Amino acid sequence: MRVNRESTCVKLKSGKDILGGWHFLNYEEDEDEQMKPIEMTIGGCPMKTCILDDHIYSFTLHDVKISVRAGSHYLMDLFKLEIYKAWLDADQVPFARSPYFYPFKNLKDIWIFGEKQMDPDDFKYLVENIAPSYNLSINLPFDPKFKFETFKSYCSDYLAIGKRAHWITSKMFHSFDNVHLQLFGCKMTAVDCQLFISRWFHSSNTRFETLMLKFIKVPDAYDFTGYELLPFDRERRGFAFKTRFNHYIDCTDGLDIIRSDGLLATILIGPFWIIFHVWHDRFPDLAGHTRYF
Repeated sequence: MRVNRESTCVKLKSGKDILGGWHFLNYEEDEDEQMKPIEMTIGGCPMKTCILDDHIYSFTLHDVKISVRAGSHYLMDLFKLEIYKAWLDADQVPFARSPYFYPFKNLKDIWIFGEKQMDPDDFKYLVENIAPSYNLSINLPFDPKFKFETFKSYCSDYLAIGKRAHWITSKMFHSFDNVHLQLFGCKMTAVDCQLFISRWFHSSNTRFETLMLKFIKVPDAYDFTGYELLPFDRERRGFAFKTRFNHYIDCTDGLDIIRSDGLLATILIGPFWIIFHVWHDRFPDLAGHTRYF
């Protein structure tokens, strides 16, 4: 499902190929004669529908969310499939379209992006009413004074906040329990990073994999004197690990630590960033992957 200013679209995919899409839009009564559509009723919802190439366009006079609900349930019943992924292009999407992913709440994979700030209350309402189990990626600008102290990550495997994560507090950071955690433009300190790594090192957590932080300002010096820090050894692990979107991160300059259960992790530090990675696969196949940074 993809939500933008013009429409809500449900796309059908087979592997990586998009087979087609069903777009749901509003129209004004004076536009009726121009469309020359097919009139149909699905799930009790009257629609005026046009077909163009591999896409269906359905127009309704009432709240477009009602036609989205009717159409998406029709598709799921027809193909015996679930809608699991959703994108919101937040720029200029009318507030009347909220809740934007209606009628779905428990989508597995959610992407929220835009070049403009969302209304703070609108953003909070959106995030508080979704519970993605696999991924929540937020790539939006935020006002420097924006706060969201009740934000929860719902233990999704991936939590990624790009552009501005300054509103993520230290308390929130240490409450997260994600497999992959990425915060860009954050205010975490060297002590926060040390505590995060220490918590993993002295735990039995075998779920966590990668932490990536980019800071607004350079943190103070790190103190890892409590660990036996080991330089890169190609006999112990590969030089890089895989990330999403067919990228890899080179860790030849990283320092390794080994937990009591034998799990190996690497600390990689730059002037404005830190990466902490646990090697569940010490020698990943990087064929087809390109360097991230």
